[in-house]
Amino acid sequence: MAKIKIYSQANFGQETPNTMEEPALAYNTSYSNLSVVLGGTHAVNASINDLDLIRLSRAGIKKRTLKYLAVYLGITLEQLGNLLHTSHRNLQRKDENELLDSYKSEKVLELSALVSRGIEVLGSDSNFREWLHSPILALGNRQPLDFLDTSFGIQIIFKVLGRLEMGVFS
Repeated sequence: MAKIKIYSQANFGQETPNTMEEPALAYNTSYSNLSVVLGGTHAVNASINDLDLIRLSRAGIKKRTLKYLAVYLGITLEQLGNLLHTSHRNLQRKDENELLDSYKSEKVLELSALVSRGIEVLGSDSNFREWLHSPILALGNRQPLDFLDTSFGIQIIFKVLGRLEMGVFS
């Protein structure tokens, strides 16, 4: 159990004896498959956390990771370019080791985290790919893939995966 300090405006920044306990696990996000999804890149390891994702987004992700992500999503690099709001030709011009800008890097990490979560919930990458390309009742009989071009859409897919994990019909 982690202890959290309760602060008010009157005592902000000062130690306070008022604490409450809560499970720290509720705030830990698992990115266990993220390194695999991104092609085993050394910048991403099994113990990655949200702050590491911010650092990676700012530093940039190498273009070569797009191929791995496209395979896990079961789409072409051209389709992945559409999800990243860039042209396929623009991606082709980049060297394999060239870093993507922070916006595209953040989007790649967000999509990779979704793939990682999907594999965790559905049991395998092939199950996740099949689910991603199937019409889902909770999404108005649209494919989850149709929602991956915006952060809000990705959040919706995370929620659907969470409901599936809890056994809620989706």
